[in-house]
Amino acid sequence: MSRIALKATVAFTPPGGRNRNRLRPAHFGVTDFRLATSGGGTSRCHRPAPFPMPAGGEDGFHFAPELESVDIRYQLTHSAGLARTGRLELFTRHQKKPLWTRELSSEELNAGEHRLPWDGRVPVCEAFPDGVVTVEHSPYKLKLTLQGSGWAECPVAWTYFHVLVDGLELELGDPRVLAKARDREVTAAMERLPAPGQRAEVRLVGNVFKTDAKQMEDDADFQNHRREWGNGPDIPIFARAWLKDSQGRRVDAPRALGRVRFLWDWEDEAEDLSRHSPRTRAFLEGALNRQCAVSRPKGDNAHKDVGGKRGLPSSAVFPKQGGYAPQARPREGVFPFRVVPCRKRGWAAYSEAWTSGAFAGRTGVLFQPSRIAGDAWRVTVQLAYERRKDGGVALDVEDDAPLPAAVRASTGIFETWREVHISRIVRKNPSVEGFSLATVQQQFERAFLRLEDCSGGVTELDAADYNRRIAAAVKKRPWEARAAIDPTVDQYAAGGHALTFRTYGAFLAEVKRLKRCGDAELPLWLSKGHVKDAVTDEDTYHRLCKGWAKEILVTAFDEAPDRSTPGILLLQFAGLYNLERAPGGIPVNGFSTEFPSKDRTRCAVVQCGAAANYAGNSNTLEQTIAHEIGHQLFLPHAPFPIHRQPGGANATQHDQDGSDCLMGYDFTVARRLCGLCLLRLRGWNKRQLSSDGSRNAQP
Repeated sequence: MSRIALKATVAFTPPGGRNRNRLRPAHFGVTDFRLATSGGGTSRCHRPAPFPMPAGGEDGFHFAPELESVDIRYQLTHSAGLARTGRLELFTRHQKKPLWTRELSSEELNAGEHRLPWDGRVPVCEAFPDGVVTVEHSPYKLKLTLQGSGWAECPVAWTYFHVLVDGLELELGDPRVLAKARDREVTAAMERLPAPGQRAEVRLVGNVFKTDAKQMEDDADFQNHRREWGNGPDIPIFARAWLKDSQGRRVDAPRALGRVRFLWDWEDEAEDLSRHSPRTRAFLEGALNRQCAVSRPKGDNAHKDVGGKRGLPSSAVFPKQGGYAPQARPREGVFPFRVVPCRKRGWAAYSEAWTSGAFAGRTGVLFQPSRIAGDAWRVTVQLAYERRKDGGVALDVEDDAPLPAAVRASTGIFETWREVHISRIVRKNPSVEGFSLATVQQQFERAFLRLEDCSGGVTELDAADYNRRIAAAVKKRPWEARAAIDPTVDQYAAGGHALTFRTYGAFLAEVKRLKRCGDAELPLWLSKGHVKDAVTDEDTYHRLCKGWAKEILVTAFDEAPDRSTPGILLLQFAGLYNLERAPGGIPVNGFSTEFPSKDRTRCAVVQCGAAANYAGNSNTLEQTIAHEIGHQLFLPHAPFPIHRQPGGANATQHDQDGSDCLMGYDFTVARRLCGLCLLRLRGWNKRQLSSDGSRNAQP
């Protein structure tokens, strides 16, 4: 048995009083232990029962490590040198093993009050890679334990403190971290993130047009848009994390973040369908509710089976990133932060921050919305806490409801839009009637498609350049088409129409001259085998001139400088050709076609209907232009009106209730794109959709 050193004192008892001897043994103990700031704030001192807890202080005490210093204040009772050692230990509330320890020196064990300045620095270790206490392990328990011989009167005390994130600020990330030039362009066009309550268009430029009429019957539109934009653009979203100092001020202390994780989530913004007609609205509602009961997060963004991302895991919206160690100069084209998917909340992801280097105090993700136009997203970030037995918030859960968080930041709405360019708007001369481009654009805005005017304004054709182009194009046509054009005619000065052909009689005379034949041999030269289409009479000739005019005109503009600029070349004339109102001729309001070069990034849309063409019905010049643009964007004719269906009409590729579809020929009503056309223009896979809108919501 160890000896206990005692110091005895004898108390004198006056006469008549009760005789008492008091014997007080030598002892040691902690009477107070807390953290304190120069401003007077302190943490609360805790001592085990039955020892009373000193007054004052709070368990929510916090400070910003490295940026400010606090005092570790403690008061000891220590008689006869019994306390041999003292140890400071740092714990989290949920760990029994200390994260850090510090032995007190002999002077620091003396009786009385002590103050040890501390700025949160600790030796570098696995828990504290930057050598300071961090948000990662907060809140902390700092414990003081004395050991020795003799009577230990409360040899232990502890206090709590926090390292707190005061707030998160979202910002558009540095485009240098993006590997693809197209994504850098999308990011640069956005300029900044949408703030809560705002919307930002994520513009996906895609000048991709049909190169063959058959492509209006298959899924070439879906395949080309997917080839162009893959799984969607990568948009860097960074979050700057601010810490809270002891005075409640927001400060930048990146090293104190440690490896704390941040949870990134997204929410679906419901689409407003009120601008659509009742029939179109009903079709869209069914399609937008597709698989809604079984996919998460819930919402009406496009489901994965039609090309969207609703129902896919987190790697689809927040792609996994390896990240790399902080450095002063970030790597070009490499994302800096580590991002991993949540285990249960499969559409969300975790990220870690840089505590030093170019992006010190920041974390982030690559946000990859779907390529489907009309999809709308809100991105949120918050501190990620693990599931705790003490009732702490658990964030890796399967419930897709928004999660509560004290420290949280949200963007406004990202809305995906397609963008197609109008490269040039050209009219032959001032006599050609103008049109409202805004009205044309509105037709496609209902499909979240921007027809961006990159033309610089309407221009007029130069006479010499036009005549040269037409002459060069005529030389490339078959001999019968060449025979129909008089090379001495000034095509520009001949009128507002595009092409001037010889009369039927002049054409026959030219054929006889070219083939050196007489009237008897003439029918043979104009029959099948010698020409593509037999020219049997004057009416047939007038009809064939329509097709020749289209071919010559498009060939004429399939050359530089037009070849170097992607987009839609919009040409305007007052009539297609001079013989369209002659017997057998066909007046044309407009047409669209691919260029002979088969360049899928360019197309021509020709409007050639005079004002008289639009008298007496609901058709308009603007509807003609929008209709022809629709063809170049892979939309076939709609089977309306039933009694006069246009050529190539395909009922399976249009809303069966959309009798007023823009792609039909029912001129008794103002036409607009039907529901199925709108979804195709948005990038949906039509093979997964039915023309019967009631069947699209499945299951």
